[in-house]
Parts: sequence; C-alpha cells; structure tokens
Amino acid sequence: MEPSITVLLFSYNQSEYLLDSVNSVINQTMDDWELIVIDNGSTDGSQKLLERFESNPKVKTVLHPKNRNVTINCNQGVNLAKGKYISFLYSDDYYLPDKLEKQLEAFSKLSDDYGVVHTPCKELKVDTGKITMMPCIPATGEVLGDLFTRYNEGFINPITPLIRKECFKRYPFYEDIFVEGEGIFFRFAMTYKFYYMNTPTAVMREHGSNMRYAKKKNAVVFEYTMDRLAENDDFPIRYTAHLKSLKARILASYGWQEIRLGKDTNWARSMFKKAVKSDWRQAYKAKTIIGRGLSLFPVSIRDMVNKIVKKTLNRKYIPYTDKY
Repeated sequence: MEPSITVLLFSYNQSEYLLDSVNSVINQTMDDWELIVIDNGSTDGSQKLLERFESNPKVKTVLHPKNRNVTINCNQGVNLAKGKYISFLYSDDYYLPDKLEKQLEAFSKLSDDYGVVHTPCKELKVDTGKITMMPCIPATGEVLGDLFTRYNEGFINPITPLIRKECFKRYPFYEDIFVEGEGIFFRFAMTYKFYYMNTPTAVMREHGSNMRYAKKKNAVVFEYTMDRLAENDDFPIRYTAHLKSLKARILASYGWQEIRLGKDTNWARSMFKKAVKSDWRQAYKAKTIIGRGLSLFPVSIRDMVNKIVKKTLNRKYIPYTDKY
C-alpha cells in the first residue's frame, strides 16, 4: 500500500541538526508517510549519519557526490515520491509531532481544487534558544491576490505546507536557478486554492548561514520568478499591476537593506532603479528616496548613521556584512 504523504528532506552540511530533522518525521503521530532524504554533496559527515536509517523501510536516502541546484533535487524528489501529498523539510529545521496528521485530516475535508494546506511556523534562534512565531499570511481560498497585496503580513513558509503532488507536476521547479523559494507558491496559487490552519506545525532554526540572509542571491531569484510568473499562460492578466507593485517593493527593500547594512552601493542603486522601472510610483516611496540619498555618502558615514539609529531605537546594532 502506497503512503499518503511523502516528506522530502533536503540535506547539506548541517550534521549538527540532521538527526533532529529526520527524527521529527519518524516520530510523527501518524504512520502513513515515507521519508526521502536527498543529500546535496555534504562533506561534514551528514551522509555517514544517514546510514543509521538504512534499516528503516520508510526512509530512503539519495546521496549526491557533489553540490548542485536544489531545484534539481526538488524535482527529483517529486518524481521519486509515492505519496499523493508532499511536504518539504530542510536539515536544519524540524516538524512538530502532529504536523502530518493534522494536515492530512484537513485535506480529507477539502475539495480537490485545494492544492495547499499551510500553517504558521515557529523560529528557534540558535544563539539564544528563544522560540518565537514567524510572520505568516493567513490566506485561504483563491489566494493569488492576497500573496501580492498582503505580503507585509508574512509569507508562506516553505516547510509548513502539505501540497498535492499534482501541483508539482503542473508547476515543476525551475532547474536553472539554485533555489526557487516561495515563488513556487505564487504559481500554485494561479490554479489551486489554499487552506490556512492557524496552528504551527514546524520550527525553523535561525542561524548565520540561513539562505534567507543571502540577499543578493535572493534578489536574483525573486526577480526571476516574478518575471517568469508574468509570462506563464496560467497567470491572470488582472493581477499584472499587483505583480509589478510587489516586485518594486521587494527590490527597493533589498536596495534599502544594502544601503543600511551593506557595502555595495552600486548594487543597491541598481535595486532602486529596477524597482522604479517595475512601478514608477516606487520613486516616491520613503525608502527609495532616503535610500538613494544615503547612497551618495560613503559606507563609513552610512555605518555611523546605522549605529546612531539603532542606539536611538534601543535595538541591537547590525553591522554590514560581505557574507552572501
């Protein structure tokens, strides 16, 4: 009998967290699942750790000798999956015990036009051990418009959703980029309805090597996925203005982050320029105006301003970094 759910766990050089991640699936409150762990060429002993699960018939490991685009591994995992539903997990994160049971039960009460059941996610700060709730958009039904206009409420966390496998068959990952991120959910939302459960089902660890802090790479991915989304035959033309507006806001935000915390002035200016090109109204937004103004000053002056602002607001000072 085939499992109802396939969990795809993506691993790369996070051996200190890997066992917690795998065991969070094994210890779920339901048994109707299979786990496929795809290791992306780890060199830290992760592949050796995975040998512990060779005797478990519900766990399959796929070990790659070299690192490659995560999107290729995602499509590989989907093609190997036997479950009707798919859930993603990364080796530095973990599920709460009843994640799969609650979401499968939710799907059992939904019509076939629902493709995604998503929830909030908790965040564990590794350096302090503090756990907080992450922002999450509580969108249900036809959510494409919400994803564009309610972006400030949060995002759809990549490890909380349970997703019909057919969604990935219709919209496979773009293998010419390293990782797609939340852009995949915009594509799902063109055709499928979403259902939101207001109960956290997973925990993401926050640490210095999280992909979310690689802003240059993330900016490229975001711009690429938005441009491809607009070109998709399934994309509703009525949302074109919303897409351009969101693209402008996010690119300007990347420019603002770089001006405030980074060194690459030219890159920051290019973000503001692209933002205004996407939506001319972005030229009159405060972040764009102030960011462009600050770009005229050297990094040393901007760094001093950042320290003063942080001290005035009684917030922790965050220095700029070259680490992308």
